[in-house]
Amino acid sequence: MTSTFYTSLTGVQTFQQGIDVWAHNISNSNLSGYRAKRPEFANLFTDVVNSIPSNTITSSQKGFGTTLSTSQITKDQGSFSTTDSTFDLALDGNGWFGILNKDGDKLFTRNGNFNFDKNRYLTTQSGGYVTGQMAGNINMSADATNNTLTGVISDIQFGSPESQTRLQLPNMLTYPQVLTSTVSVAGNLGLSGDSKTFSTVLVSQNNDSNKLSVTFNKVQSASGTNSTEDKSSVWEFTATITDQDGKIIDKQNGGLAFDSTGRLLTAQNPSLSNGGVPVKINFGDNKAGIVANDSGTESVTVSKDGVPEGQLNRYGISQDGNVVAFFDNGYKSVVAKIGVYHFRNEQGLQDIGGSYYAQSETSGDPMFYVDDAGKLITTEGLVLESTLEETNMSNAEALSELMIIQRAFDASSRALKTGDEMIKLALQMDAK
Repeated sequence: MTSTFYTSLTGVQTFQQGIDVWAHNISNSNLSGYRAKRPEFANLFTDVVNSIPSNTITSSQKGFGTTLSTSQITKDQGSFSTTDSTFDLALDGNGWFGILNKDGDKLFTRNGNFNFDKNRYLTTQSGGYVTGQMAGNINMSADATNNTLTGVISDIQFGSPESQTRLQLPNMLTYPQVLTSTVSVAGNLGLSGDSKTFSTVLVSQNNDSNKLSVTFNKVQSASGTNSTEDKSSVWEFTATITDQDGKIIDKQNGGLAFDSTGRLLTAQNPSLSNGGVPVKINFGDNKAGIVANDSGTESVTVSKDGVPEGQLNRYGISQDGNVVAFFDNGYKSVVAKIGVYHFRNEQGLQDIGGSYYAQSETSGDPMFYVDDAGKLITTEGLVLESTLEETNMSNAEALSELMIIQRAFDASSRALKTGDEMIKLALQMDAK
């Protein structure tokens, strides 16, 4: 009778804990990135009812009570919901975002509902700092209003997980201007003798829209005759740089000589000055560049170096975690990388509430997945921008499990009451 009382009591206590676990899951059903827990039960201990021969095929034992052995984190992928914020992030696959809270503790979460503080650090809604690695290509001004990109980067390779820091992403960032120094010309001048002209806008000082115009005129054949059978040719050209009002900044003359196949033999190519900045016209060589023959369409194409100044248009997040700055001049660069951390035993993480977890001896230290060459593996734990991961709990499963455990709790309660009544009856019998 006493064992019945004790076993039923442990059942009531344990099933109440199971109800608490599922009730906690249901109460967090709207928390982004929440990982549901699943309670698992075990016997407290067993006892041998009587001795049995060693050659028997059955045992003779009875159990004494139950306990909640573990409340295990589930690893199922939650469903995704789309948002309007670029820095609402979700992880597709295994992995955790790293957070540095206000006390300097390192935490981990699947809740990617991020934003910026007044200093433009990427943070959680509770003020914790999202960790990763800066590219080191932003020169921040003291008042954060005149920030400049110092280099174009296409990717970042992480250091150790311990070296990851806060991510500061300014909302004002300038892509520096690179002045035009070379204009490359290609195409076919032909043999018709028609005048050819091209023009292109140069990247100039003070963001001026200075324009280079070049006009070609055929003079004669390279042999000095105008025979129709002689397909060599000599062309003169005039190169003019004007400002946006049409005022001439520099004007130079030059010439090109082509052989009978149309390949460039010589080029008298003077240097131009764009407000003190030298500009060279590159016509190529006898294998590539400009030609003059009757084997193709007469046309001239132009390319140039130089980059106009640009201002930050927006940030974007690639699936490997790179934070990419897009500028209004059409250029882009990686400026940071958001860390995606992994553990040897995710289920060993310590739940500290609010969808945040701390590492433990059971979980092991955080790490990055790398290949044999030490290169970061980004195919596990893809970062999705403008997306949040919903809880991975199934409401249907939670409610059904809650009902099952509730019935077990009721049964244990009735067994406890029955055991109590049996003890009372035994005491009354002894009194008589």
